[in-house]
Amino acid sequence: MTTTLLLIRHGQTDWNAAGRWQGQIDIPLNDTGRGQVQALARRLAGWPVRVIYSSDLLRAAETAAILGRSFGLKPVYKPALRERNSGIFQGMLFEEVQAHYPEQYQQLLENGDAPPGGESAQEVSWRVAPVYEQVASRHRGQAVIMVGHGGALRILLAHIFGRRPAEARQFILRYNGGLTIVELNETGPHLALLDDVSHLEVEVTSNE
Repeated sequence: MTTTLLLIRHGQTDWNAAGRWQGQIDIPLNDTGRGQVQALARRLAGWPVRVIYSSDLLRAAETAAILGRSFGLKPVYKPALRERNSGIFQGMLFEEVQAHYPEQYQQLLENGDAPPGGESAQEVSWRVAPVYEQVASRHRGQAVIMVGHGGALRILLAHIFGRRPAEARQFILRYNGGLTIVELNETGPHLALLDDVSHLEVEVTSNE
């Protein structure tokens, strides 16, 4: 019996396009982002999805709602799936963070440390991992969509595959509207697809 998790990064926002760090600031999708999600919904048409879980931050919630209309499902919103709280980095351009907080930024990348006023990778793992464990147990043998954010989804993937939260950046999620598929069966988790955007014409946006 195989459980299929379709992990989806939310569509683009204006802050993604500008290269601005969002964290837990609640930014809506832009028109490009809505188009990305609609393209993904067309791609997934016909999948036997039974449930959609999502972060409750607006950019993820909108993504889940668009997908939900396609499948005739009402998303279940989970605050525990929110993006990492990035503290004082939130609202800043990536270039500004690197210029003004080079040591803290490097520690975040290398060790998963918390930015000033924010969460560490370990703290994010402590909240996203129980959601995954609950979903995997409750929906065995089903196809499940989980909508989230680049940073939090990387940390979730690290948990699923037995890596330390600080190693999450090994799972590169560049694209808004990207699709990652994890298959769970008796032999363990298998990464079937990572950050695939064959349904899109894309530009890379590395911020969460």
